[in-house]
Amino acid sequence: MAAAVVTSHLGVLVGRRRDGNPPWTFPGGKIEPGETPEDAAVRETLEETGLRVRATGVIGGRVHPLTGVRIVYVAAEVTGEPGAIRACSDELAEVRWAGLAEAGKLMAGMSEAVRQHLRCRLNNA
Repeated sequence: MAAAVVTSHLGVLVGRRRDGNPPWTFPGGKIEPGETPEDAAVRETLEETGLRVRATGVIGGRVHPLTGVRIVYVAAEVTGEPGAIRACSDELAEVRWAGLAEAGKLMAGMSEAVRQHLRCRLNNA
């Protein structure tokens, strides 16, 4: 699975899952055959939020502690207007921009590599 860690001057893009497992997440999903994690993260972000992004690199990977699913975290930035987001899939009930502190509270089990990435990106935004 690939998860897009999308940042802009508005914060980091987070989504509230309809199934609550986990309650809040980054846009993402299954890596299709022939896709890179970066390609999957970009595609899934567009499908789930309507937002066009560009992958800028892989942050890291881990087995998610709540779901047991292997996730590759991909750094991404917005290529269009960051305010134009909406929950477009059956998986997410809500999408929004969150600041660093709020994202940390919503996703208390956030990977340390992602947390460090967000500290750098959002503190310099």
